Amino acid sequence: MPRSACAIAAVLAVLLLGSAGTEMLQLSSDLRVHVRHGRDVELEVLGRQGETFDEIAQRVAGSATESAAVRAWNPGVASPAGVWIRVPLALLSPEMRALVLRSLFPADRPDGSDWIHVARSGAVPTYGAGLWQVAEWFTGRGDNFRRLQQANRLASPELSAGREIRIPAALLHPAFRTHPRSDDGSLEFGSDAAGPYAGYRLQPGEALYSAVVVRFTGRNSSEDVTRLAEELSARSGIRDVRDIPAGFLIKIPLDVLEAEYLPGEHPRRREAEAAAAELARELARDPVQRTRGGLEGVLVVLDPGHGGRDLGTMSHGIWEHDYVYDVTCRLKQRLERETAATVVLTLEDQETGCTPSTGDNLLANHQGSVLTTPPFLARVEGEARIGVNLRWYLANSIYRRAMKNGVAPDRVVFLSIHADSRHPSLRGTMVYVPGAAYRTGRYRHTSKTYSRYREVREQNEIRFSYKDRIRSEAVSRKLADSILTSFRGAGLPVQKHQPVRDRVIRGKRIWLPAVIRANAIPSKVLIELVNLSNSEDARLLGSAAERDRLADGLMLGLFHYFGERPPARPDAPQAAR
Repeated sequence: MPRSACAIAAVLAVLLLGSAGTEMLQLSSDLRVHVRHGRDVELEVLGRQGETFDEIAQRVAGSATESAAVRAWNPGVASPAGVWIRVPLALLSPEMRALVLRSLFPADRPDGSDWIHVARSGAVPTYGAGLWQVAEWFTGRGDNFRRLQQANRLASPELSAGREIRIPAALLHPAFRTHPRSDDGSLEFGSDAAGPYAGYRLQPGEALYSAVVVRFTGRNSSEDVTRLAEELSARSGIRDVRDIPAGFLIKIPLDVLEAEYLPGEHPRRREAEAAAAELARELARDPVQRTRGGLEGVLVVLDPGHGGRDLGTMSHGIWEHDYVYDVTCRLKQRLERETAATVVLTLEDQETGCTPSTGDNLLANHQGSVLTTPPFLARVEGEARIGVNLRWYLANSIYRRAMKNGVAPDRVVFLSIHADSRHPSLRGTMVYVPGAAYRTGRYRHTSKTYSRYREVREQNEIRFSYKDRIRSEAVSRKLADSILTSFRGAGLPVQKHQPVRDRVIRGKRIWLPAVIRANAIPSKVLIELVNLSNSEDARLLGSAAERDRLADGLMLGLFHYFGERPPARPDAPQAAR
């Protein structure tokens, strides 16, 4: 059932159950809060097929040793399968206790290390509850009510609706104690029997895939997102990823967390911060010089992805190569007509040339050839890898010639233009930059397959110094940020989380695409214009008018990168309606 439908069902459950004189709050299809006599709080758990009392206790009390106590609360129930099992608040694990009380009292909140409870503000009615019940709920002992009365300077333990009660940190139950948090406050750090974790409380309407896995772990392929969602579910005690209560604590192992979300003292976080500071120092030491005269003196190397028999990814009736090639040709035409930049292609269609389409729909053309000497055309699927490597050989040859002709290194930019297939929940542009840490090797190909090409014979092997790698990542990040700024300004979709990435993660493999890994041009990016697994993104790339806007956004990104104001253009493409 979709999450929105679950929310509606929960509301109906509250209304229907409440009308029968029973105060219930449905959290999910198998969890509900029962408030008896207006103040006694229990969790009720619908037993799964074949589930035992030991397993129920493990699931909600955190230990099978509480099985006897759970059974005692449910006399006459031989097997919990298919039965709503009562579990009193006192038996719940800290995570479940927090879920129950946070859900029951949505107006409650932390205040520093203390907790603020708003009396009689429950999602279902509570009545007759005074300081004893508040102490029992939030400190674990009702006889702490006198200390709460003193801390709040109350004349009486009776409470009026809306009265805010402060529970001091020294009295709080472990379920509500303050934990160290991430910089943005979204994660709380803790530890359990499985080790340290970062905890995220799912918000209403959020899904585990997009709100947790994609946001915090850097995974974006459907396979990786699904696999990791299953792992987090098992770690967090989730039965069904489509039926998670709002407020449920999702536990994320630190080893899959992106560095920016780790605790400040974590070695990987410190390492990432040191690397970012070094990149910033590099740009401060030697900033990219501004251009004049409409990108005058700039050499733009355009690399349309795939080609030949390799059409790239395909989804929703759109395939990658021909559609990104059309964007590339629109960009080339714009740059040549409206700027002073020089434009060079790494690949060109031998039948159609590089002429923008006149309509939305394109035909699959298998004649895109890498413009090496001689040109390379992938005639079978398995030859795509050869074409990928020949592109960086070609780019390096173009760069060497530019240097001999007196072009400044920072005046050369390389744009590899693609569309990819990510988890369907993701939308928008994402950019890969050459992470310095992933370019430490030597790159060469010595087989006869490669040696027949002039660009390979010119310089077969390349490796990069530490200084080269730092400079390249710094200027490439600036280029990526400039392009995304331009896209956002034009209303084009940009991936919400981590749209600039310094490596690809697929399963246990981490790498850089070869076309930017072994590429000598300092400023280089691989741009994933859209996510073809997302139907809205696929429709965008399938529209000629939108391909115009994508090309326009890329050109404006170059102006931003070189610190130059683009010329006014009255016929600038507008969003398709």
